[in-house]
Amino acid sequence: MTRVRLHRLLCLALLAFAFTLCGCAQSATAERKYYVLDVTREGPPAKVHTDATLRLRRFNVDEAFATRQLVYRLDEFRYEPDYYHQLLILPGVMITEETRDWLSDSGLFDRVTAVGSRVESTYLLEGNVIDLYADFRDKAVPVAVVAIRFFLVTGPEGNETVALAQTYTAESPISARTAEAVVEALSKSLSGILTRLEADVEKVLTRKPGKSLP
Repeated sequence: MTRVRLHRLLCLALLAFAFTLCGCAQSATAERKYYVLDVTREGPPAKVHTDATLRLRRFNVDEAFATRQLVYRLDEFRYEPDYYHQLLILPGVMITEETRDWLSDSGLFDRVTAVGSRVESTYLLEGNVIDLYADFRDKAVPVAVVAIRFFLVTGPEGNETVALAQTYTAESPISARTAEAVVEALSKSLSGILTRLEADVEKVLTRKPGKSLP
């Protein structure tokens, strides 16, 4: 992870972390550990490059996983959050930023703007994280599960066209029963999803040019 990306994540986390320090006993806080999902696009830029601008909306996360605590699935109906091992910032914020960096590095778009940007965009990407947990139902082969539903839209507000609507699910083996191994596997699952998203977005850009969004 580059220093710039890590610095941005640390800035986003600063306020939330300050509230954590104020609201909890010092001894309990000192025992917690914090993690970031580390996703880096490797390889050359995509073969397709357009002059389009992509804007991202901050991704939603299903309520069951909209927590900074790592979540473990223990059986068919039982999930357990890990109070002492948490993501540094909320998963919706972190995954949005990782997706923005990935698509920016892909070279598919002339610009990929941050959440809240006022720059006119050609495409808008929305995401909904529907799964984000470590699955320990099979104790011999635990896996990290990530599932995200993406919508890529284009066109003027009120008359948008859905250029891509796709749900991606990825599972990666967890190498050890540690929080570090869980975060590493979650990062691999997210990387797999973003690889597939990039490939599908490239097909969209090849098939049809977008129209500007106000």
